[in-house]
Amino acid sequence: MPPSTRTLAILALLVVGLGLSFAFHATAGDTQITYEATAVEPGEDPASVADAARNVTDLDERLSDTADRYREPVRTAAATGSFEGSLSPESYTAIGDVETPYVAYDGSYYEWSLSTRGDTTNATIEMRETAPETVFDAVARPAAAASPGVRTAIDEETATNGTLRSGLYRQDGAYYAVAVESEAAVFAQVAGAAVGFVLTPVGRGYAAVALGLLAYRYREPTRDRLLTPRRAAAVAALALPVALVGTALFESGSLSRFVTGPASATVVAAGVLAGVLAAQRRWALLAGTTVGIGLLATAAIAGALGVVGLIFGPLAVLIGIVTGAVPFGYGYWFARPAPEVSAG
Repeated sequence: MPPSTRTLAILALLVVGLGLSFAFHATAGDTQITYEATAVEPGEDPASVADAARNVTDLDERLSDTADRYREPVRTAAATGSFEGSLSPESYTAIGDVETPYVAYDGSYYEWSLSTRGDTTNATIEMRETAPETVFDAVARPAAAASPGVRTAIDEETATNGTLRSGLYRQDGAYYAVAVESEAAVFAQVAGAAVGFVLTPVGRGYAAVALGLLAYRYREPTRDRLLTPRRAAAVAALALPVALVGTALFESGSLSRFVTGPASATVVAAGVLAGVLAAQRRWALLAGTTVGIGLLATAAIAGALGVVGLIFGPLAVLIGIVTGAVPFGYGYWFARPAPEVSAG
Protein backbone atom coordinates (compact mmCIF):
# COMPACT_ATOMS: atom_id res chain seq x y z
CA MET A 1 0.00 0.00 0.00
CA PRO A 2 1.53 3.34 -0.99
CA PRO A 3 2.29 5.91 1.74
CA SER A 4 -0.51 8.32 2.56
CA THR A 5 -0.41 12.01 1.75
CA ARG A 6 0.30 12.85 5.39
CA THR A 7 3.20 10.42 5.58
CA LEU A 8 4.71 11.81 2.40
CA ALA A 9 4.35 15.33 3.76
CA ILE A 10 6.19 14.38 6.95
CA LEU A 11 8.97 12.69 5.00
CA ALA A 12 9.31 15.78 2.81
CA LEU A 13 9.68 17.94 5.92
CA LEU A 14 12.33 15.58 7.25
CA VAL A 15 14.33 15.76 4.02
CA VAL A 16 14.16 19.56 3.97
CA GLY A 17 15.07 19.72 7.64
CA LEU A 18 18.08 17.47 7.25
CA GLY A 19 19.27 19.45 4.24
CA LEU A 20 19.00 22.78 6.04
CA SER A 21 20.70 21.33 9.12
CA PHE A 22 23.94 21.30 7.14
CA ALA A 23 23.39 24.67 5.46
CA PHE A 24 26.22 26.34 7.33
CA HIS A 25 28.66 23.55 6.52
CA ALA A 26 27.63 23.66 2.86
CA THR A 27 28.09 27.42 2.59
CA ALA A 28 31.16 27.88 4.78
CA GLY A 29 32.99 24.60 4.56
CA ASP A 30 34.50 25.22 1.13
CA THR A 31 34.93 28.98 1.48
CA GLN A 32 38.03 30.02 -0.42
CA ILE A 33 39.27 33.55 -0.94
CA THR A 34 41.67 34.25 -3.76
CA TYR A 35 44.36 36.86 -3.25
CA GLU A 36 46.55 38.37 -5.93
CA ALA A 37 49.95 40.04 -5.61
CA THR A 38 50.71 43.04 -7.81
CA ALA A 39 54.21 44.42 -8.13
CA VAL A 40 54.13 48.16 -7.41
CA GLU A 41 56.61 51.03 -7.51
CA PRO A 42 56.46 54.06 -5.20
CA GLY A 43 55.88 56.44 -8.10
CA GLU A 44 52.97 54.52 -9.63
CA ASP A 45 49.23 55.01 -9.17
CA PRO A 46 48.65 54.54 -5.42
CA ALA A 47 45.16 53.04 -5.79
CA SER A 48 46.40 49.42 -5.69
CA VAL A 49 48.49 50.19 -2.60
CA ALA A 50 45.50 51.78 -0.86
CA ASP A 51 43.35 48.76 -1.72
CA ALA A 52 45.84 46.45 0.01
CA ALA A 53 47.43 48.44 2.83
CA ARG A 54 45.40 49.06 5.96
CA ASN A 55 47.36 52.23 6.76
CA VAL A 56 46.43 53.95 3.49
CA THR A 57 42.93 55.08 2.47
CA ASP A 58 41.94 55.83 -1.11
CA LEU A 59 40.16 59.19 -0.82
CA ASP A 60 39.31 59.21 -4.53
CA GLU A 61 37.26 56.06 -3.99
CA ARG A 62 35.69 57.45 -0.82
CA LEU A 63 34.58 60.59 -2.64
CA SER A 64 33.56 58.89 -5.89
CA ASP A 65 29.84 59.00 -5.03
CA THR A 66 29.98 62.44 -3.43
CA ALA A 67 28.84 65.53 -5.35
CA ASP A 68 31.64 67.83 -6.44
CA ARG A 69 30.62 70.70 -4.16
CA TYR A 70 31.01 68.46 -1.09
CA ARG A 71 34.62 67.63 -1.98
CA GLU A 72 35.82 71.19 -1.43
CA PRO A 73 37.19 70.60 2.12
CA VAL A 74 39.47 67.84 0.84
CA ARG A 75 40.57 69.91 -2.17
CA THR A 76 41.40 72.82 0.13
CA ALA A 77 43.34 70.64 2.55
CA ALA A 78 45.30 69.03 -0.30
CA ALA A 79 46.16 72.42 -1.84
CA THR A 80 46.97 74.41 1.31
CA GLY A 81 47.82 71.71 3.82
CA SER A 82 44.76 72.15 6.00
CA PHE A 83 41.06 72.91 6.15
CA GLU A 84 39.17 74.24 9.15
CA GLY A 85 35.46 74.76 9.10
CA SER A 86 32.12 73.03 8.85
CA LEU A 87 31.67 69.79 6.97
CA SER A 88 28.40 69.07 5.26
CA PRO A 89 26.70 65.80 6.27
CA GLU A 90 27.59 64.43 2.83
CA SER A 91 31.29 65.26 3.30
CA TYR A 92 31.38 63.84 6.79
CA THR A 93 29.70 60.65 5.68
CA ALA A 94 32.40 60.15 3.04
CA ILE A 95 35.50 60.90 5.12
CA GLY A 96 34.43 61.05 8.77
CA ASP A 97 35.69 57.58 9.62
CA VAL A 98 39.07 57.83 7.85
CA GLU A 99 41.61 57.19 10.60
CA THR A 100 44.61 55.94 8.63
CA PRO A 101 47.85 57.95 8.88
CA TYR A 102 48.13 58.18 5.07
CA VAL A 103 45.68 58.77 2.24
CA ALA A 104 45.95 58.55 -1.53
CA TYR A 105 44.33 61.44 -3.35
CA ASP A 106 44.53 62.63 -6.95
CA GLY A 107 47.57 60.45 -7.68
CA SER A 108 49.61 61.52 -4.62
CA TYR A 109 50.14 60.43 -1.03
CA TYR A 110 49.36 62.64 1.96
CA GLU A 111 49.76 62.40 5.71
CA TRP A 112 46.22 62.60 7.02
CA SER A 113 44.60 63.94 10.16
CA LEU A 114 40.94 64.66 10.83
CA SER A 115 39.66 66.02 14.13
CA THR A 116 36.21 67.22 15.12
CA ARG A 117 35.05 69.54 17.89
CA GLY A 118 31.69 69.26 19.55
CA ASP A 119 29.39 69.03 16.60
CA THR A 120 30.91 66.36 14.33
CA THR A 121 30.59 68.66 11.31
CA ASN A 122 32.98 71.27 12.80
CA ALA A 123 36.32 69.80 11.76
CA THR A 124 39.97 70.33 11.03
CA ILE A 125 41.60 68.40 8.19
CA GLU A 126 45.36 68.30 7.74
CA MET A 127 46.91 66.89 4.56
CA ARG A 128 50.65 67.12 3.98
CA GLU A 129 51.90 65.70 0.69
CA THR A 130 54.39 62.93 1.33
CA ALA A 131 56.92 61.20 -0.86
CA PRO A 132 55.77 57.73 -1.97
CA GLU A 133 59.06 56.25 -0.72
CA THR A 134 58.26 57.54 2.78
CA VAL A 135 54.85 55.88 2.71
CA PHE A 136 56.27 52.61 1.40
CA ASP A 137 58.98 52.53 4.06
CA ALA A 138 56.40 53.14 6.79
CA VAL A 139 53.70 50.80 5.54
CA ALA A 140 55.46 47.85 3.87
CA ARG A 141 56.18 44.71 5.86
CA PRO A 142 58.89 42.17 5.02
CA ALA A 143 57.46 39.20 3.12
CA ALA A 144 59.92 36.90 4.89
CA ALA A 145 58.11 37.53 8.17
CA ALA A 146 54.63 37.10 6.66
CA SER A 147 52.51 33.97 6.38
CA PRO A 148 53.32 31.29 3.78
CA GLY A 149 50.21 32.37 1.85
CA VAL A 150 51.68 35.84 1.29
CA ARG A 151 54.92 34.40 -0.04
CA THR A 152 52.96 32.05 -2.31
CA ALA A 153 50.95 34.96 -3.70
CA ILE A 154 54.13 36.93 -4.39
CA ASP A 155 55.90 33.99 -6.03
CA GLU A 156 52.92 32.75 -8.04
CA GLU A 157 50.93 36.01 -8.39
CA THR A 158 47.83 34.46 -6.78
CA ALA A 159 47.06 32.35 -3.72
CA THR A 160 43.92 30.86 -2.21
CA ASN A 161 44.02 31.12 1.54
CA GLY A 162 41.29 32.12 3.96
CA THR A 163 43.77 33.41 6.56
CA LEU A 164 46.07 35.40 4.28
CA ARG A 165 46.40 39.06 5.27
CA SER A 166 46.18 41.86 2.74
CA GLY A 167 48.93 44.47 2.77
CA LEU A 168 51.98 45.99 1.16
CA TYR A 169 54.99 43.65 1.34
CA ARG A 170 58.68 44.01 0.55
CA GLN A 171 60.76 41.18 -0.91
CA ASP A 172 64.25 41.39 -2.45
CA GLY A 173 63.99 45.17 -2.79
CA ALA A 174 60.66 45.01 -4.64
CA TYR A 175 57.19 45.90 -3.34
CA TYR A 176 53.99 43.89 -3.77
CA ALA A 177 50.41 44.85 -3.01
CA VAL A 178 48.59 41.72 -1.84
CA ALA A 179 44.79 42.04 -1.80
CA VAL A 180 41.66 39.99 -2.41
CA GLU A 181 40.99 39.37 -6.07
CA SER A 182 37.29 40.23 -5.85
CA GLU A 183 35.57 42.10 -3.01
CA ALA A 184 32.22 41.02 -4.44
CA ALA A 185 33.21 37.35 -4.22
CA VAL A 186 34.25 37.79 -0.59
CA PHE A 187 30.95 39.50 0.22
CA ALA A 188 29.01 36.70 -1.47
CA GLN A 189 30.91 34.07 0.49
CA VAL A 190 30.41 35.86 3.80
CA ALA A 191 26.73 36.44 3.05
CA GLY A 192 26.30 32.77 2.12
CA ALA A 193 27.94 31.64 5.35
CA ALA A 194 25.68 34.00 7.34
CA VAL A 195 22.58 32.61 5.65
CA GLY A 196 23.79 29.08 6.32
CA PHE A 197 24.39 29.95 9.97
CA VAL A 198 20.80 31.18 10.27
CA LEU A 199 19.25 28.23 8.42
CA THR A 200 21.06 25.51 10.37
CA PRO A 201 18.88 25.73 13.53
CA VAL A 202 15.84 26.19 11.28
CA GLY A 203 16.62 22.85 9.63
CA ARG A 204 17.06 21.14 12.98
CA GLY A 205 13.73 22.51 14.13
CA TYR A 206 12.08 21.12 11.00
CA ALA A 207 13.81 17.75 11.43
CA ALA A 208 12.64 17.53 15.05
CA VAL A 209 9.03 18.22 14.05
CA ALA A 210 9.20 15.60 11.30
CA LEU A 211 10.68 12.98 13.64
CA GLY A 212 8.04 13.67 16.27
CA LEU A 213 5.21 13.48 13.76
CA LEU A 214 6.58 10.24 12.30
CA ALA A 215 6.73 8.69 15.77
CA TYR A 216 3.09 9.54 16.48
CA ARG A 217 2.03 8.67 12.94
CA TYR A 218 3.33 5.11 13.13
CA ARG A 219 2.31 4.67 16.73
CA GLU A 220 -1.33 5.42 15.92
CA PRO A 221 -1.71 5.40 12.12
CA THR A 222 -5.51 5.54 12.19
CA ARG A 223 -5.91 8.35 14.70
CA ASP A 224 -8.31 10.97 13.32
CA ARG A 225 -6.59 14.00 14.88
CA LEU A 226 -2.92 13.13 15.30
CA LEU A 227 -1.89 16.16 17.36
CA THR A 228 -3.15 17.51 20.64
CA PRO A 229 -1.55 20.47 22.44
CA ARG A 230 0.32 18.09 24.73
CA ARG A 231 1.65 16.04 21.83
CA ALA A 232 2.58 19.16 19.89
CA ALA A 233 4.50 20.46 22.90
CA ALA A 234 6.41 17.16 23.06
CA VAL A 235 7.21 17.41 19.33
CA ALA A 236 8.48 20.99 19.75
CA ALA A 237 10.58 19.99 22.77
CA LEU A 238 12.29 17.35 20.63
CA ALA A 239 14.16 20.22 18.94
CA LEU A 240 16.37 20.57 22.03
CA PRO A 241 18.01 17.12 21.90
CA VAL A 242 18.11 17.14 18.10
CA ALA A 243 19.94 20.48 18.03
CA LEU A 244 22.25 19.53 20.90
CA VAL A 245 23.27 16.30 19.17
CA GLY A 246 23.80 18.14 15.86
CA THR A 247 25.95 20.75 17.57
CA ALA A 248 28.02 18.14 19.38
CA LEU A 249 28.61 16.00 16.30
CA PHE A 250 29.09 18.52 13.53
CA GLU A 251 30.18 21.81 15.04
CA SER A 252 33.02 23.17 17.08
CA GLY A 253 33.85 26.46 18.68
CA SER A 254 32.48 28.28 21.69
CA LEU A 255 30.14 26.58 24.12
CA SER A 256 27.58 29.30 23.42
CA ARG A 257 26.62 27.35 20.28
CA PHE A 258 25.15 24.71 22.60
CA VAL A 259 22.70 27.36 23.78
CA THR A 260 22.03 29.58 20.78
CA GLY A 261 21.44 26.76 18.28
CA PRO A 262 19.03 24.68 20.39
CA ALA A 263 17.18 27.80 21.59
CA SER A 264 16.67 28.99 18.01
CA ALA A 265 15.64 25.52 16.83
CA THR A 266 13.08 25.26 19.62
CA VAL A 267 11.45 28.55 18.62
CA VAL A 268 11.16 27.23 15.06
CA ALA A 269 9.72 23.89 16.17
CA ALA A 270 7.29 25.60 18.53
CA GLY A 271 5.40 26.62 15.41
CA VAL A 272 3.79 23.17 15.46
CA LEU A 273 2.27 23.90 18.87
CA ALA A 274 1.06 27.28 17.65
CA GLY A 275 -0.61 25.56 14.70
CA VAL A 276 -2.49 23.17 16.97
CA LEU A 277 -3.67 25.97 19.25
CA ALA A 278 -4.79 27.99 16.23
CA ALA A 279 -6.71 25.00 14.89
CA GLN A 280 -8.49 24.75 18.25
CA ARG A 281 -8.99 28.54 18.37
CA ARG A 282 -7.31 28.83 21.74
CA TRP A 283 -6.06 32.32 21.04
CA ALA A 284 -5.14 33.40 24.56
CA LEU A 285 -3.04 30.28 25.11
CA LEU A 286 -1.47 30.74 21.67
CA ALA A 287 -0.43 34.32 22.50
CA GLY A 288 0.88 33.38 25.94
CA THR A 289 2.85 30.42 24.62
CA THR A 290 4.40 32.44 21.80
CA VAL A 291 5.48 35.25 24.12
CA GLY A 292 6.70 32.83 26.79
CA ILE A 293 8.85 30.75 24.44
CA GLY A 294 10.21 33.93 22.83
CA LEU A 295 11.21 35.37 26.20
CA LEU A 296 12.83 32.13 27.34
CA ALA A 297 14.82 31.84 24.11
CA THR A 298 15.92 35.48 24.33
CA ALA A 299 16.99 35.04 27.96
CA ALA A 300 18.96 31.89 27.10
CA ILE A 301 20.76 33.53 24.17
CA ALA A 302 21.47 36.69 26.19
CA GLY A 303 22.86 34.55 29.00
CA ALA A 304 25.17 32.76 26.57
CA LEU A 305 26.31 35.81 24.57
CA GLY A 306 26.09 38.60 27.13
CA VAL A 307 24.94 42.09 26.18
CA VAL A 308 25.12 41.34 22.45
CA GLY A 309 22.59 38.58 23.08
CA LEU A 310 19.99 41.25 23.86
CA ILE A 311 20.21 42.13 20.16
CA PHE A 312 20.68 38.71 18.62
CA GLY A 313 18.20 37.04 20.96
CA PRO A 314 15.11 38.92 19.72
CA LEU A 315 16.44 38.66 16.16
CA ALA A 316 16.74 34.87 16.49
CA VAL A 317 13.22 34.73 17.93
CA LEU A 318 11.86 36.81 15.05
CA ILE A 319 13.54 34.55 12.48
CA GLY A 320 12.26 31.51 14.37
CA ILE A 321 8.69 32.79 14.31
CA VAL A 322 8.85 33.55 10.58
CA THR A 323 10.42 30.21 9.62
CA GLY A 324 8.17 28.47 12.12
CA ALA A 325 5.32 29.09 9.70
CA VAL A 326 6.11 25.71 8.14
CA PRO A 327 5.73 23.72 11.41
CA PHE A 328 2.69 25.93 12.12
CA GLY A 329 1.08 24.61 8.95
CA TYR A 330 1.84 21.03 9.94
CA GLY A 331 0.46 21.60 13.43
CA TYR A 332 -2.73 23.09 12.07
CA TRP A 333 -3.12 20.30 9.52
CA PHE A 334 -2.47 17.43 11.91
CA ALA A 335 -4.81 18.87 14.54
CA ARG A 336 -7.68 18.64 12.05
CA PRO A 337 -9.53 15.45 11.08
CA ALA A 338 -7.50 13.25 8.77
CA PRO A 339 -8.86 12.90 5.20
CA GLU A 340 -8.02 9.22 5.38
CA VAL A 341 -8.13 6.82 8.31
CA SER A 342 -5.39 4.46 7.16
CA ALA A 343 -1.67 5.11 6.79
CA GLY A 344 1.02 3.56 4.66
